[in-house]
Amino acid sequence: MHTGEIIRFYREKAGLTQSRLGEGICTTTHVSKIERGKTAYSDEIISLFSERLGIDIHHEIETFQHLEKQLDLWHNSIIMRRMNLVEKIKAQLEKSAFLESSKYGTHFHLLMARYYILHQKTEAACAILDSINPLNLPAFESNLFHHVQGIIYINRNSDENQQKAINVLQKIDMNDYHNHECYYHLSIAYQCVGNKVMAYFYAEKALGYFKETNNYLGSIKAESVMLLQLSGENHLTERYRNLIEDCDSLGFLEQKGMLLNNLGYEYYNRGDFSRASRSFKEALKLAEKGSLTYLRRLCNFTDACMEGKLCTDKELEKHIHLGLQLSKRLKSSLFLKLFELFSLKKNQCRDEYVSYLEREALPYFIETRNLLLIERYGKVLYDYYVEREQLNNAILLTRQLETSR
Repeated sequence: MHTGEIIRFYREKAGLTQSRLGEGICTTTHVSKIERGKTAYSDEIISLFSERLGIDIHHEIETFQHLEKQLDLWHNSIIMRRMNLVEKIKAQLEKSAFLESSKYGTHFHLLMARYYILHQKTEAACAILDSINPLNLPAFESNLFHHVQGIIYINRNSDENQQKAINVLQKIDMNDYHNHECYYHLSIAYQCVGNKVMAYFYAEKALGYFKETNNYLGSIKAESVMLLQLSGENHLTERYRNLIEDCDSLGFLEQKGMLLNNLGYEYYNRGDFSRASRSFKEALKLAEKGSLTYLRRLCNFTDACMEGKLCTDKELEKHIHLGLQLSKRLKSSLFLKLFELFSLKKNQCRDEYVSYLEREALPYFIETRNLLLIERYGKVLYDYYVEREQLNNAILLTRQLETSR
């Protein structure tokens, strides 16, 4: 912002016309040209303007010159999740009277969207994006817009949205953006759509960036994604344990919970339900009670306990009841259907179980393109049809499952 733009901002804020500001100092035309940066001016005129407006022009100019650096530092703090610094810089930026009306206004608003995402306020972030016209944005802001949009799609947690995230994130021009954190978000999106090769590729690129910038949390997260693509390989559990120990030593409890949950999946896929249930239980303890994360880990823990016959009917009933309650409270159709399936399976209501799977659960998994659940429960239903010699149903189901992939 030029000196003239600062003068204009405070003149309008004070409710003065150009004529009133220039009265006894210079002509209205000269005021207009100064504000638009179209003419030279003396320090004396600017001092007189500043006095009339009640501002320290030199302080205002210095403040503006630091805005870009502050915004970059705020962005970096959000990436690094240095929460104290994030809040401190936000408070400083919000004290700037002319930030939002300056050339940095869009940059600030997009970082506010990232700030809201950091605090799991997705709707507030969406409202900011909706208020911005993405056409004709400067290069950096255009890339930042795509990055924020991609993160929002990822957080919406469906295969359709993950593909949208990939499409949006691929638009980012790294020559203008230089924030390689977006490689991590690309890896997450590719992982969610089941593309292990691309997920590993981008996670590895993100890991290099995080190591280069000493982002220890980012490094752990990127390596976690890489491990998910290597499921079943030797020494994988040891690598998980090493990362979990790193989280312990660095105080990254949220990430520790995620790693324990992922380790539980690894054990579960190997058929080691005892170790899987222990990992899921540890992860569950680190989740906020009543949250969607807690519900997801409760579902995993309950599933492992059922498959391994690791708890009494009374304990299992307690877990399922809690899962159904939370699913309704959080309005989660996915987990409501999974816990309904658990309940029917526990009570050995096989015909009702299959009927619910046919009518409610599997159609929902297909509609939301949840490939893992489609594969798992599609096989359950297929085996049932074959066992009952319902071959036409088995053929129709096979075609349906192939179409959904």
